[in-house]
Amino acid sequence: MPDDTFDVFLSHNSKDKPAVRQIAEALKARGLQVWLDEWELIPGRPWIPELEKIIETARAVAVCVGENGLGPWEQPEMEGALIEAVRRKVPVIPVLLPEAPADVKLPLFLKRFTWVNLRGGLTEAGLDLLGLGITGIKPVPKAKAPGPTAPRLHNLPFSPLGNLLKGRDEELQRLQEGQTTAITQAQTIHGLGGIGKTRLAVEYAWRCGDQYDTAFFVVAEAPEALHSNLANLARPELLNLPESKASAQEETVAAVLRWLREHDRWLLILDNVDTQEAKEAVLKVLPSLSKGRVLITSRLREWPPSVQRQTLETLSLDVAQRFLLERTASDRTRSEDDLAQARRLAEELGGLPLALEQAAAYIVHHQMSLSEYLNDWQREREQVLNWYDGSVMQYPAPVAVTWQKTFQQLSPAAASILRFTAYLAPDPIPSEMFEKETPIIEEAIGLWCEETGAQPDDQSVKAAIAELSAYSMVTREGPNFMVHRMVQDALRSKIPEERRRDWIERSLKLVYHFSPAKPGDVRTWPTWDLLRPHATRVAEYADDAGIVDPTSRLMNQLALLLFNKSLYRDAEPLMRRALQIGEDSLGPNHPNVAIQLSNLAQLLQDTSRLADAEPLMRRALQIGEDSLGPNHPNVAIRLNNLAQLLKATNRLVDAEPLMWRALQIAEDSFEPNHPNVAIRLNNLALLLQATNRLADAEPLMRRALQIDENYFGPNHPEVATDLNNLAVLLQATNRLTDAEPLMRRALQIDEDSFGPNHPNVARDLNNLAQLLQATNRLADAEPLMHRAVEIYKESLGLDHPRTQNARNNLAVLLHEIESTSEPEPSE
Repeated sequence: MPDDTFDVFLSHNSKDKPAVRQIAEALKARGLQVWLDEWELIPGRPWIPELEKIIETARAVAVCVGENGLGPWEQPEMEGALIEAVRRKVPVIPVLLPEAPADVKLPLFLKRFTWVNLRGGLTEAGLDLLGLGITGIKPVPKAKAPGPTAPRLHNLPFSPLGNLLKGRDEELQRLQEGQTTAITQAQTIHGLGGIGKTRLAVEYAWRCGDQYDTAFFVVAEAPEALHSNLANLARPELLNLPESKASAQEETVAAVLRWLREHDRWLLILDNVDTQEAKEAVLKVLPSLSKGRVLITSRLREWPPSVQRQTLETLSLDVAQRFLLERTASDRTRSEDDLAQARRLAEELGGLPLALEQAAAYIVHHQMSLSEYLNDWQREREQVLNWYDGSVMQYPAPVAVTWQKTFQQLSPAAASILRFTAYLAPDPIPSEMFEKETPIIEEAIGLWCEETGAQPDDQSVKAAIAELSAYSMVTREGPNFMVHRMVQDALRSKIPEERRRDWIERSLKLVYHFSPAKPGDVRTWPTWDLLRPHATRVAEYADDAGIVDPTSRLMNQLALLLFNKSLYRDAEPLMRRALQIGEDSLGPNHPNVAIQLSNLAQLLQDTSRLADAEPLMRRALQIGEDSLGPNHPNVAIRLNNLAQLLKATNRLVDAEPLMWRALQIAEDSFEPNHPNVAIRLNNLALLLQATNRLADAEPLMRRALQIDENYFGPNHPEVATDLNNLAVLLQATNRLTDAEPLMRRALQIDEDSFGPNHPNVARDLNNLAQLLQATNRLADAEPLMHRAVEIYKESLGLDHPRTQNARNNLAVLLHEIESTSEPEPSE
């Protein structure tokens, strides 16, 4: 065997040697040292150690998979050698040979690596990719000629750009290589809005049409859009499926997916997958799309490993300059300095394809020169973008002026709605928020008309949002819409300094009035989850502007949402700031200050800072009694909170009279079946249970459960809490058979309501695991207890009492499992 160090070790089944030898020859032609043949082993020596020595010196390992299996890699010893190679960070490259069957079965230890797919033959692209894996050196891109070769059947929405597609040769090359790099692996093109994702995907379809018989373009901006547009592929002018006339869309979608499963040589572009919901819908469909090629365009960067990713960046100045000159060649007013002016404009627009296209379209429409456009921009920049500071804005100012041309064409209603979004987050915005708060919208339109001299119109909110969508100022996403953050920057820069407070105040009122009143109620969370980023952003702007009300109230509501989601680190600064604003504006003894004190105290208690929480609770109680009287329902809340803290610090004798008094106030203030009464009943019952008065506690718990089931319905988190409390009591009285179904029902409710990683779910898991342990089902209990510990660690931290308690419970369980698994001593 030669002493040389090999670039690559080609592992293979000897029956596949002809195909592997072709690969070896092709790699040798590229100057690589290749180990191929087992005949190079020295006779009379153990073959596995010899192969291991070769692998130790090889710079890469290629595992060739054909129709005859994996060869030596099927041996456990060779799997160990592979693992050792991975440990040494040697590249391991599985290679599908041309004869590899479609249903090839792969061992788990190979599935983790990125494949090179040569099933279509030893193509240059495939060999380039294999060479890249071996050497780490990227081959010089070989872009295909721009001439379109569209598939026989397609619904591509745009004509090919041809030479106008600038600066995307490498991206097109990577897409072409993606045809041969993975088994049934989808690919996403992701990046900033306006970066040209859709155009690149469509251009690829045109240029690589000879690779596909059919190419389909499907807008998938929401799950509903994905299903609707998939169904449209069945229509006569495309797939011409009989199910195109089906009344149920599900039947038509199923027929299209079945066609895709049964055919190959197709390309499917899933466009504008820009939300989590849309992504989840696409990921559900992908397993049905295994025979063709799927390209996804998305603003979302994070995708599972099963989806390849390709990022698009801005264009170079040289490329942007060439684009501007060619795009405007036929219609602009020409000048001798066009080359220099195009360079200047390319610099100003920062190479963003959307900005370049909009500027070029404007020049073409007005048949103006490049220098005239630049002069207009310079004048507008002085008036509109003179605040620009790159260290603050973090975006190139030229993008703003590109959109400013459109801003000036909007109706007052559309312009006002768009300006509201300047102080919101770059996240989906509910259209319903504008539709429900028409008085605030009317105020804003008045401000806009006063500022610009425009005449008010009677355009509806829906029509105004539709207008914004038509101008591409917003992206519609079902009942919501989005505004790009660069557009928001441009909008803020347009607002005169003396009017910014007015617009912040109205944006603040818009969000606050739309926000649900009870952020602790899980039924409000779908709205709150949509509203949360906007509430956070506008509250920050309002606080910076010195706006007191309703800033503190919105902060408090948002903090309560975060608190109830156990996002304590996010909630606490909001609570403290809301309290400070309240004390500064209302005085230290206002009832609203008592609410804010109580909220902060509860957070401190939940994060195990009881000594800090108690004085805040006592102060909140005193304010409530002084301002509202001793029998007000809010006083009952303060009494209950203080009693809970006293109970947590083992001062049960002090806590009990406060709980009885809180229950009496609640029963006097509300109907006997009000959920506030249920809360007081539950808390008192838990205290009675803690003092070993189980018989007195049980009827209170059952009454609380009945109240909450009647009021909230059977699947509400409050009901889950009641079920848990009652189940623990039943377990304490040795009624384990009665307790278990209650615990399992509580766990299901909380997982459905909060998701799998909420502390309430950990509580349910912990309780159920302890019951299983008590009934000697230790193997069933262990994974539940492990999961509870992990949830508590992630949400509350390692040092939180609940985490420590769960860890102690797990330790006891593991000790019991270990002791029961030990063999009995022999006599």
